[in-house]
Formats: sequence, C-alpha cells, structure tokens
Amino acid sequence: MKHANKLLLILFLQPWIFAFGQSSYRKVAEERADKIVSTLEISRKKDIAKVRDLIADQYESLNKLHSKRDEQLKTAGSDTAARGAIKRKIDVEVKGLHAKYIAALSKNLSPADVDRVKNGMTYNVVPLTYQNYLLQIPYLTREQKDKILAYLIEAREFAMDEGSSKDKHAWFGKYKGKITNYLASLGYDMKKESSDWAARRDTTSKALGNIKAAEIIKSQMFAGMKPLDREIIRNLIVYQYQKIEETSKARDAAMAAVKDTSIVGKNRQSAIWGEYKIALDQQRDRFVADLNGRVKPEQVEYIKDYMTGFGLKKEYDNFLALLPDLTEPQKKQVRDYLLEARDNAMNVLSEKEQHKWFIKYRGRTNNYLSKQGYNLRKATEDLEAKMKLAKEQGK
Repeated sequence: MKHANKLLLILFLQPWIFAFGQSSYRKVAEERADKIVSTLEISRKKDIAKVRDLIADQYESLNKLHSKRDEQLKTAGSDTAARGAIKRKIDVEVKGLHAKYIAALSKNLSPADVDRVKNGMTYNVVPLTYQNYLLQIPYLTREQKDKILAYLIEAREFAMDEGSSKDKHAWFGKYKGKITNYLASLGYDMKKESSDWAARRDTTSKALGNIKAAEIIKSQMFAGMKPLDREIIRNLIVYQYQKIEETSKARDAAMAAVKDTSIVGKNRQSAIWGEYKIALDQQRDRFVADLNGRVKPEQVEYIKDYMTGFGLKKEYDNFLALLPDLTEPQKKQVRDYLLEARDNAMNVLSEKEQHKWFIKYRGRTNNYLSKQGYNLRKATEDLEAKMKLAKEQGK
C-alpha cells in the first residue's frame, strides 16, 4: 500500500516538476536571447521582441530534444543498436529544427545579424578563433584564410544545436583538427607555429623583437588605434624579428658547413649568402606590404626607422649640415641611397650590423657627391670648425 501511494505521488508530481523545470529553463533561454539581441542592428521594439522570442524558442526546443534523447538513452542502457537509433532519430529532428530556425531568422534579420546570432549561440568562437589563426600565421593567402573560415563556420552550424558548452566546443575542437591537417598539408609546421606565437605573446620576454615591438606600439603614432589593431601590428613586428633571426641562423649554419677554404668554397659561401639575402629581402618586402595595408604611410616609416635606430635621419641630416647648398635632385639622390641602406639594415638585428649598412651607403653617397663636384673633405673640415666655434662661443 505504501509503495502504491508513493507511485501515485510521483505520478501526480511529475508533470508539475517537468513544468517547473521548463519554466526555469525558459528564463535562462530568454536571458541568453536578450544578450544576443543586444548585439544586433535592430531598432523597432516589436522586431526586437520577435527575434528575442525566436532565439529563446530555439534554445527551449533544443533543450526539450536533448532532454528527450538523454532520457531515452538512459532507458536503452548499454544496448548499442538502440542507442544509435535514438541518436539518429533525434539528430534528424534537430536538423529539421535548425533549418526552420535559420529560415525564420533570415526573414527577420540581415545576413550579418544572422551571423551575429549564430556567434552569440556559440560563444563567438568563430571570429575569435579565426583571428587567432591570422595572428599565429600572419601571411596566409586569401585562399587559405577562406578555407579556415569555412571550416569554422561549418563547425558553428553543428555547435549551435548543442546544449552544453562542452558539446559546443567539441565541434570546434573537431574542426580545428581538420584545419591543422589542412595547414600541415601545405607545409606548415603547426607545432612550431604555435610555439613561435606563444613566444610572441609573452609580455615578459626579453627577446629583441618583443622589446622593440612593445616600444614601437607604445608610441604616440599608434595611440588612437583599437586594441586588436595594435596587437596585430605588434604581432607582425615580433614575427618579423623571429623570421630575421631564423633565416640568419640558417644562413650562418649553411656557410659554416662549407669546409672548403679554396676559391671554390669561398664562392659557395658567397652564393649561400646571396640566396639568404634574397630570402631576407622577400620577407622584409612582405612585412612592409602588409603594414601598408593596415596603417598610415607615416606609421610604416616610423616602424622602419625605429627598427633601424633612426639611421636614415641621422645620416641625411648630417649630409644636409655638411652640404647646405645641395640641390633638390641631389637631396633626392642622397635620400634614395639612404633609403636603400635602411632597407638592408632592416634585415639584420644588431646595431653594429645596421651601422655597417649605413656606412656602406654613406660611401656610395660620398662617391656620388664627389662626382657632382663637392669637396667632402673640405666640407667636413668646415663643418667641424663651425661646430668648434659654436661650442667655444657657447662657453
């Protein structure tokens, strides 16, 4: 009799418990929907309410299907065939629900807002993860970027139908694996790329690139930039230093491996140096081209100058002080020589090596000016005398 009464009590309470659970979940669904709607470009209140209800209804409907599946799986126990049949049946229902939901959203929202809803339902994993791939591998091609984004968007379509954070992230984890395999097939060493990116993100690092990039990005030249844009530029600069170091080490190792001290060996070393010089030039040009697509010309110039110790300005100002009567065409030629010096100085890391490039092009500039009829020795003596006199008068 006691058991019968207990059973009757359970049967009596079960609908109420279920209704309470659903009512409680509805509140959660509406709160989630409100957060998503707040990111959309909707102005009319009735449209806001309509879309909010669409999203909340989807959360609630998915929850019902997931609960139904879980209860049926519990009943099926360890029966593999039964469990598989249950999952397949619910999957079909979820797909149907998904299609109707997207169609309803598309009738009421722009494509951009539909994407915002999808991102909102999946913790914005698509834009955040996509941006991380761009930071991790800065010079992906358009085709490679599109492929990565397509994989993430496909993962999102599955993830937005899941109920838990764990299940949503599991879909993205699966597709990140596909992206890794895709990039590996193109020759990317993803373990190295990941390690290098981690090094670039280390704000405590004493690596030259990290220090220089932090100093550059703190300049007033970049004060008005958005945080993400600043991080993209900072990341690019550190990446450039990493590539210079990596390429230079490979060059030095290749040259050291040539043990032949004859003219043949020296020619081989010279050829190696030339091959790696081309590689460094190409990397620099790619770096500068990317910068030009992201920041103003004066900001690009500042980055170049900072990376080379402002050697161009120092040398150019010295020539103007030395020869104040230079014509405009002559000034342009002097500056062109020094610009070339700066380009080469951008390929080396130490101040000593950078200074060598400016000395080399200072010599070329001197030869040019001598042919133009300037007596550089006398001009130097006159400038030194003038500076000495000014110093004495200052005392």
